Amino acid sequence: MMSSGSEGPACHAFGQWRFDADTGDLFNGTVTLRLEPQVAKLLCYFLSHQNILISRKELMAAVWDDRIVSDDALNRCISILRRQLTPDDRNAYIETVTRRGFISHFPPPPQEIVSLETAVLLEDGAPTIQQRGRSKARLLAVLAGVGALVVFGVLQMFGDSTLPWRSMTPSRVPMIAVLPFASTGAVDDSEFFARGMHDDVLTQLAQLESIRVISGASVAGYRDSERKTREIGRELGVDAILEGSVQRVGDQIRINVQLIDVYSDVHLWARQYNRELTPKNIFGIQAGIARSVASALSSGLTQQDMTRLNVLPTENMAAYRAYHEAMELRNTETIATPAYRAALERAVALDRHFVRAWAELAGSLSFMNIAEQDPDSIRRLEDILERIRALAPQSSEYLIAQAYYTYYVLKDYDRAYGLISQARSLRPSDVHVLELQSWIQRRQGDYTGKIETIRQARNLDPKSAYWTLRLVSNLLLAHRYDEAMDALESAPVEDFRLAVLRSILRVQDHREPARLLPELVTLQQEYGAEAAPVQVWEAHIAARDYQGAMVVLDTFQAAGRSADDWGFASVPDITLARLITTWFQGEKNSNAALLLEMQGTMAKEWKPGAPSFEANADLVIAMVTAATGKREETERLVRSWLREASRDVAELVNQRHYACRALAIVEAVAAALECLRSGLMEPSRVMPFLEPFLPYYDLMRNEPRFVEFLAELDKA
Repeated sequence: MMSSGSEGPACHAFGQWRFDADTGDLFNGTVTLRLEPQVAKLLCYFLSHQNILISRKELMAAVWDDRIVSDDALNRCISILRRQLTPDDRNAYIETVTRRGFISHFPPPPQEIVSLETAVLLEDGAPTIQQRGRSKARLLAVLAGVGALVVFGVLQMFGDSTLPWRSMTPSRVPMIAVLPFASTGAVDDSEFFARGMHDDVLTQLAQLESIRVISGASVAGYRDSERKTREIGRELGVDAILEGSVQRVGDQIRINVQLIDVYSDVHLWARQYNRELTPKNIFGIQAGIARSVASALSSGLTQQDMTRLNVLPTENMAAYRAYHEAMELRNTETIATPAYRAALERAVALDRHFVRAWAELAGSLSFMNIAEQDPDSIRRLEDILERIRALAPQSSEYLIAQAYYTYYVLKDYDRAYGLISQARSLRPSDVHVLELQSWIQRRQGDYTGKIETIRQARNLDPKSAYWTLRLVSNLLLAHRYDEAMDALESAPVEDFRLAVLRSILRVQDHREPARLLPELVTLQQEYGAEAAPVQVWEAHIAARDYQGAMVVLDTFQAAGRSADDWGFASVPDITLARLITTWFQGEKNSNAALLLEMQGTMAKEWKPGAPSFEANADLVIAMVTAATGKREETERLVRSWLREASRDVAELVNQRHYACRALAIVEAVAAALECLRSGLMEPSRVMPFLEPFLPYYDLMRNEPRFVEFLAELDKA
């Protein structure tokens, strides 16, 4: 894996680190990190070209083989290296020379570990055995490692397909990826059973306490891939890869599976199954695969693991098919999708004992009642919960179904968290469980816990932009901006929404909110994506381009688009956005028709005392009164909203900045400053490098207290 134009040995030693350029492994004596391919090539180049100025152009040519890439790609890789190697001093090893490039200088390794006995690289890319001294015993340990490879070769020659495995970092729970199973049969059903088998094996492994498994979404891109095992392992950050194939021949099914160590590229275990095609046999094979994988990875199974692996979900083949139709829909739709729910209804109608299908159906019905509750569907939901309790009272499915109901219907967040925490102990690698846990923590106001939950999900689903988007968004809410940028730079994926977040974070450096608009336009062109209209409108407001903001509103309404197309933002909706834009244009009191329209909208949509999951009307009305110059009424409404929102943390966190803006519009300086300061002390969308510099605050910009506040921000 040496980079183009790189020089020097494949194994480098510097400071506390050992770096194997062939595998991308970075070892500090305790933990081995596997770097992404481009990051590893960059480090290799820096190590081979120390103490000289290297231009960006030279790095692009050497590391990216003259391919056209953005500065972001290089910046991201350098940021990853700095964070891993020198987190306390980002420029210690790789120094930035402004507008010219970089100079690298790596310290030599300690003298006692520089000798020939320091590190012996085993053949075929096997893990490096680290030596900590020079004794004869250490040399024997190295020879024993070589002997292990010889033994493995002998075992393979004589057909033994299982070999004990030890992780390079034994203190860490081994992580594996299950690649999509290939279909090798001519029968159409072979592909269906291949997908179903893959999904079920993931479900089985996700229950094991001693293993972590990458989610199906992150491995989907490797279907039919010819990439090398080591490369896939490095990209996913796993220790082993399970791959297999499924073939249906008449009433028989043939399944081949093999487990590969990504460090040595050797087979740890392999087996072929030939069985009659029945649900009992399918689930039996899956349980056998899970047990064999755990054994091959030297990961013990608890009695609880064994009990769960022996559960037979259904013996009805038609129910099995309907269930997997629903699971495929879940990967692309929400759990409220009618087709998803219909497939689950078919599954439980065919098998009234199918607990997995009942639990998924309970989740769908719960989600349907998130805002407006339907008594009939809630009664059905409660009957389903009672059925699951009777069938499997100790199951993870029962806990998850209860958590859905308690969260979405009862809105008892603490109880819901207790239930989902129990479910997590039974499904430690299930990203769906982690997702529900993160939403519950959001309603509890536990943003520290929520961020940690999202990080865990991101580790299990590294190729999904969704988790990086949620991680960065919540780090922004928690005012952890450096971490947010690091999360963006270390993301193995890139998309339009992440690029927009990066653009927002860059305002920290240039302090020019007006640049958000041209950057958003450029990003839409670059990614071929369309930002939500509310996002475009906000960018025009930030640029003080009020005419352009009005064009956005006119274009949106002329196209006959629905309110749902406006974007996910409780405040402002399209009518309120027009009222605010009119105010910015200096027409504070002239548009009586617009005010009447706004009042009509509020009467229909913004109901005082609305339940959770809906914005409180007081804040919307406060924005209206602010745009019509009513200071006292605006302040009163904001106070009322704050009292109500304090009972709904998510509402407070996501909408507080609009309260600050309403107060600023009517020049309620003291109240606006208190709002901003509170927003900076607690999770909120009040960003210190952006919010105070928006035009909402222009009328109080020269007020001494506001000037002092800005000075405090600069000093901080």
